[in-house]
Amino acid sequence: MKQREISKSDPYVPNDSKNLYVNMEGWRYKYKGPAAKKAILHHLEHWPQAQALAAEICDFYGNCLLYYEDSNLESSHYQINLKHDPIEFNHACVQLQLGTSRTAEALCHELLHLSTRMCGFPFGEKFFIPHDLIDYAATYMGFYPVIGNLVEHELIFEKFIDIGFDKRNFLGCISPPPDYKTLASTAVKSSFYRKEIGFPWWCLEYFRHWISIRHWIGYEPALYADCALFWGSKVHPSMKATTRNIRDLIESGVLTDRKQYHRHVNTLLELMKIPKFTEWTFIKSGKDSTPLVYRLAHKEKINPNGSNSHVLKTMGTTLKHGFQPISLSE
Repeated sequence: MKQREISKSDPYVPNDSKNLYVNMEGWRYKYKGPAAKKAILHHLEHWPQAQALAAEICDFYGNCLLYYEDSNLESSHYQINLKHDPIEFNHACVQLQLGTSRTAEALCHELLHLSTRMCGFPFGEKFFIPHDLIDYAATYMGFYPVIGNLVEHELIFEKFIDIGFDKRNFLGCISPPPDYKTLASTAVKSSFYRKEIGFPWWCLEYFRHWISIRHWIGYEPALYADCALFWGSKVHPSMKATTRNIRDLIESGVLTDRKQYHRHVNTLLELMKIPKFTEWTFIKSGKDSTPLVYRLAHKEKINPNGSNSHVLKTMGTTLKHGFQPISLSE
């Protein structure tokens, strides 16, 4: 691995360089704390509104902010990582894909995701899986970051536009769908198909395409959503009614209600028949550049001590099923 020497002429090096990590493997750089802030602001120097917001976000996360630049990334990402029992903040991370035509837009997009926590929107920490579905826990675990990422787009899209960016650059690309026809045909014929996990999967496939219609310029999301609904309904006829309720929920605008956000997200999960979160957390600014994490007083009580369910945690816990910290992309 190549190592790039740290020079005092480096535009990202702060006076206190102990908070700086710089590695190079190809074109990969890693920064922490004040160095991360300086590197981020450098990319946004031509966007004063974005730069001002970025500075505020960086100050909020302080020394717990990690920032990566990498030309080999397939897309840009953000991550929030917590420790549990007792709960405390570990780190927030932004990974920026270099070498694209929308570097500033992608960076601001990921920072806006982090800003939702700064603005007081909570995020789910724990959920329960029924005992007979525990073998599918890893699949459920994969649903949550995708849904959370898509839902947060509803919270940050207008802010992205207000900053001055072109809405055509809000998303980097639209992921094409798998072969829904073949998947539906196989599911209908298979005796091993589990509707308990299949229904949420089809709903999420529809949802990820449909909600992107609201944040993308082009015909692809609508086409993909219609295709997912058509074939998914062949397997699950009730999917038509469910997707109508999902659209009504999103279009009502209730997700922007910060105080009731957790309830509305849980409603969305219930519509998809995905286990809802039983505990939620939120982040506040703390001393010594370390954010503080609190659990909401409200809890959705779902058999928390029963023998027929398993409590699982998100946001940075590695469980026996091999779950990884939530890592969200555009």
